Amino acid sequence: MKFQFDKKYFLLFLVILVAEIIFLVLVTNPVIVRTAGNLLGVILIYCFLQTFFNFNKAKTIIMIGVLALLVEFSQAFHVFEKWGIQDNTFLAAIPGNTFDVNDIWAYVAGCAMIYMLEFSNENKRPKKRKLF
Repeated sequence: MKFQFDKKYFLLFLVILVAEIIFLVLVTNPVIVRTAGNLLGVILIYCFLQTFFNFNKAKTIIMIGVLALLVEFSQAFHVFEKWGIQDNTFLAAIPGNTFDVNDIWAYVAGCAMIYMLEFSNENKRPKKRKLF
């Protein structure tokens, strides 16, 4: 793990953070807010990690997706209530309180967007082969 500071990812982090805050303040539909917030949240975490560390991009995307899915499935099994942190407003607000399948799709869509944006510029076209 190599520490670095990447200006590109830091600027993306700031832009997405401001966009998410503005979006959460202006939009009143809770379903849209939760879905878009989860989608942007995955991208926000990715940009934050890539700002300070030089991780493998594909592995980072997969690990963020797995972490998000674990948090969502822990809500289905009421893990936070078993740990006794449901009364703490800060700790309960970060992972959320309810399980929803739409949240899982939002996490998957966020990871897919990151993957497409990170690897779309790679020119990996197959080389044309001659028959002989």
